[in-house]
Amino acid sequence: MQKRESFWNKINKNLLYLCFFTLPFLFPNIHNRLIIVFFTAWLFTKPRIIDLFKRQLILKLFTLFFAFSVIGLSYSADLDFGLRFVESSLTLVILPFIILSLEIYDNKKILKTSLIAFLIGVISLNLTSLFFISYDLWDPKNLQSNLIAANNVIVNIHPAFLSMYISFCVFFLVDQYFPLRNLDRSRLGWVTFSLVVLSVFLIWLNSRAGILAFALATLFFIGFKWSGRTRVIGIAGLALFLILIVLLPFSRHRFLDTPKMVLTGKVLGSEGDPSVYPLMNRIQVFKCNVELLQWPEIIYGYGTGDFRDELQTCFEANHYERPLAEHMDSHSEYFAQLHRSGIIGLGLFLALLIVPFRHAIKYQSPLMGAFIILFAVTALFENVFSAQKGVTFFAIFCPLLWLFAKQEYEARAEANSAP
Repeated sequence: MQKRESFWNKINKNLLYLCFFTLPFLFPNIHNRLIIVFFTAWLFTKPRIIDLFKRQLILKLFTLFFAFSVIGLSYSADLDFGLRFVESSLTLVILPFIILSLEIYDNKKILKTSLIAFLIGVISLNLTSLFFISYDLWDPKNLQSNLIAANNVIVNIHPAFLSMYISFCVFFLVDQYFPLRNLDRSRLGWVTFSLVVLSVFLIWLNSRAGILAFALATLFFIGFKWSGRTRVIGIAGLALFLILIVLLPFSRHRFLDTPKMVLTGKVLGSEGDPSVYPLMNRIQVFKCNVELLQWPEIIYGYGTGDFRDELQTCFEANHYERPLAEHMDSHSEYFAQLHRSGIIGLGLFLALLIVPFRHAIKYQSPLMGAFIILFAVTALFENVFSAQKGVTFFAIFCPLLWLFAKQEYEARAEANSAP
């Protein structure tokens, strides 16, 4: 019996590493099938699901959130769209149960190896994309678009999501391997290489949401993890990074010139600029987001399947041609939850962010805190739970870091109490 359990535990560990490694570059439908295989293998370990559910508050929140998504189908006319959302949300139940059960056996090594597997996957995706870049690589007008197009040859991933992946990998490396002077030569080499690759691609992607999320998460990470001289050095490093963003011509155009043009209305002749029209679209989408907050729908929402249709009606009524033609969504998970499930849905989403963040503070985990900030800021600008790359990222990392935070805290406490 023990040999049988050991066999399935080994299978589960390898499937877990595979899920983390392939998350950045596998198409969502293929990755979902891998998760189903993982879930099936996990069931053979005969996990105590009820006991696990009772002990872990985070599991109750994930399950409740999913339950309200299902309830939202009952007053939705567009069942096809609603069912697709519910299907993708299944990972919010499946993955946390699997990962939180890891506390049963040897999970410290498993947790760290999983993070390294994800890091390798992110770097592999970025480096592979170089093979699909066209000749006008350094044309400032096409720099970001070129990289996005190259990544989309491999897998269709939004630049804000990929920026979030890259940022999290940077925080993981800094959390685990700094200061670099304490590393041996081999580790110093691959950690430095990884940081250089990640930093270059973060700037190259030049996602406004991604850079903002990275900056705010870095401020928290530096302030929470370090003190004194080290904190000053960290803040200086962040300042240099932001100055570089402003100094680079293509980046300055996106972060300074474009918002100024849009806010002052001086965009004539620039409507086709890939840095300009997304901001114009977002302003129109924001206006419709606010328009949909009406009584009594603000209490229970328009339904899991109908909120996007309501947005399209608003776009048509206001003659917002591009958002209507592109069938755009809320571009904010906070508004999306209000539209799907009203104040109750928004409250559950906020709980999924606040409870893990408090857990990070309690167990002194700057890595988990930075992860929540990255996700929360990105959610201001994207429907992170409508995209499989977003919902799986949260479902796989939130419970993993939940365990990681507690284990690291207990290890430090044990080390400090040792004679």
